[in-house]
Amino acid sequence: MEPRSPPVYTLEVFTDAVSVKDIVRGILHTIFFHRYFPTLRPSTIEVLDLTLPYVTDPDLETLIETRASQLNRQLSSTSSPNSNTRSQIAVQFYEKKRRKAGGLGWFTGGAKAEEEVCWENWRLEVTLATPKTEAGESFDTRCVRF
Repeated sequence: MEPRSPPVYTLEVFTDAVSVKDIVRGILHTIFFHRYFPTLRPSTIEVLDLTLPYVTDPDLETLIETRASQLNRQLSSTSSPNSNTRSQIAVQFYEKKRRKAGGLGWFTGGAKAEEEVCWENWRLEVTLATPKTEAGESFDTRCVRF
């Protein structure tokens, strides 16, 4: 029987260079807040006037900060004027499952092997917006009314 593939959740983000790191950090903290199993005290952060959940585990905070910074540097180094730059970051959740080793149990001593099985995938696709004005500011024409 073929193992079932885990669900893949894709989030598309369109942002400017100034906000990309904060937005990625906020989204990653939200994902981990809902999937983090140890006991934690609920915390929140503000990202672009939105209140998002936050995981206060020092190791996880360091990991998220590192990955958000790497993504920000990658987007900054590959951005060019008059074009949108894209990058992505993936989060995969695994669990260890025990299964019997192949062959006859009494030849292998009944040993059980562990395998890591992915049970959920998140893909965050980030598009870096290019400034549209000569002053280099982000400009959204949908917000302008005459």
